[in-house]
Amino acid sequence: MGIADRYQAYADAFEQSVEDDDWTRIEPFFSEGAVYEGAPADAVGREAVITKLKGGLDGFDRKMDSRTPDFQQPEVKGDTLTMRWAVTYTKAGAPDLVISGLETAVFEGDRIARLRDDFDPEAEKGMGEWMAAHGAKLQ
Repeated sequence: MGIADRYQAYADAFEQSVEDDDWTRIEPFFSEGAVYEGAPADAVGREAVITKLKGGLDGFDRKMDSRTPDFQQPEVKGDTLTMRWAVTYTKAGAPDLVISGLETAVFEGDRIARLRDDFDPEAEKGMGEWMAAHGAKLQ
């Protein structure tokens, strides 16, 4: 199984975990010392990475009425996979919010060793404007 197939299996498992909150199913996709790069600080170690991923979902996505991801075909170069993504969120009384970016996964064998999401600048600006106008609805 190549890393594109392995990543797809991870993405499918991730979406199942979003649905049922069972995050143990994504553990086998990360190396023991995996790193998730991101503000305010990197998460280091498989458990910390999973905690950060779940925390992001709990702190934002689950406060929305719906979340519809759209993933493009990933590109693979050596041990690194990049994939463009967009997620559309809905919340009653607010316009839809679309956030987009690029995910980069660096593999060691069949496990993700480094994961990083970079938001598109326009999406980051749009999210800031949406939060300023409608963020109170997420309380």
